Parts: sequence; structure tokens; C-alpha cells
Amino acid sequence: MESVSKPYEFFVLRPNVYSLHFKEKHQYALHQLVHLFAKHVPELIEVTHTFNRINLFSPENLSTATLLDRLNDIDFSSSSLHFSPSKIWELPICFDASFATDLHDIFEGDQVKIGTYRKAFLATTFTLEFYGFLPGFGYLSGLPKDLHLDRKKNPDKALIPGSVAIGGEQVGVYPQKSPGGWQCIGNSPVPWINFDHEPPVFIQPGEGVRFVEIDLKRHKEIAVAVEMNDYQSTSLTL
Repeated sequence: MESVSKPYEFFVLRPNVYSLHFKEKHQYALHQLVHLFAKHVPELIEVTHTFNRINLFSPENLSTATLLDRLNDIDFSSSSLHFSPSKIWELPICFDASFATDLHDIFEGDQVKIGTYRKAFLATTFTLEFYGFLPGFGYLSGLPKDLHLDRKKNPDKALIPGSVAIGGEQVGVYPQKSPGGWQCIGNSPVPWINFDHEPPVFIQPGEGVRFVEIDLKRHKEIAVAVEMNDYQSTSLTL
């Protein structure tokens, strides 16, 4: 029988810990594959993913050979495994200079270039790929190539909560005060994580995100509403 080419490379990181590296980034909706892998191999302890990797943590009594046999049964031709967001969240962002001067520094104060960058950023629909680095720090894909920004050579010691930042091709929102080496372009007053809620994050992997510009006055109003538990994020169901 002719062997079927797989869209990933299989690596054994250490006993019972495996990594599947997908050759083409964003070819599949990895958050969907995570559920599919867990269904085919219910013994797995945990399944996690990044932009182009899925990591499998298996019990000691599950052999590598058995795991590979189960994975070989998965049909990657299903259209459900390709990204198709069911929901797009609209999140406010304020570009006031009190929050960030990184674009000013990058474009040497050229307001036309800064405005062009912001307009293109606001016109983009991003995809939440996964959470990592900090609880509630979501990694967003979809940033057009001409909007990519190099990481800082000297990271900031403390970015404030809500900092919307860009590191290379990725976009993220810092959920808490934290050191950070990404270029901060603005601030969103809506927290991405609330440990008093279940689930604690309201945006799920695979869902879309669009940023909507607000001024400093509206930013303060939303921050107060959030503090009083009187703010509801809006989403568009597709």
C-alpha cells in the first residue's frame, strides 16, 4: 500500500511527550485538531498547540507505536479542519500618546505614516490562535506582512495592562503589568481574562478579533464600566 503523506513532522521530545510540526503555518485550524486528536486518543493527558505545532502528553502505558497508529487514522481532508471563524469580537483600542510612543519612534514622528499604519491595523481581522506567556495573553495571527514590526532590542521593564503590542508577525494584548519586548501601539481597556468567570477567557481559539478605535475619554469610561462589572464585549456571529 502506498504511504500517505502527512502534513506534519513527528518528533519525540522525551518519553511520552511528542510534538507534531505542521509544515505549512495556518494550513489547518489547530484548535480543531486539538479536539480531534483528543477524540482519537482519549488516553492523552494533555494536548496543546502553538501557531504550527501540536504537543501531545501521553501516559506511560501508551506506546509511541500505538499513538502513531491512532494518528494515522485521522483524515486531514475534512473541510472542518480549515479555519472558518464563527464569531468575530470587536475590541476597543486607544492610540493616545499616553499609552505608547513606539510607532512615533519607529516612524520618526511622521504622522502620515503612523496614521496609515493604524488605519491598516484597524482594517484587519485577526485570529486568536492560542494563549501563552501569561494567563490571558492571546496570540493573534493575521497581521499583514507590511505591518510586521521587529521586537525591541531592549525590552520594556513594565508594560501596563491592556497594552496592544506587535512582535514580528504576531499581535498580543498584555493582560497584566509585565516586562515586554514587543512594540506597543495602543491600549485596550477590556481585560482578556477574569478568574471569577468560567471560562476565565471570553475569546476562544479560532475566533476572530477586530480592533475599533476609541478616544481617551471613551477609554476611561470603559475602564470604569469594567471595574463596576458593567461592560459587555460585543461580537458578530457569522
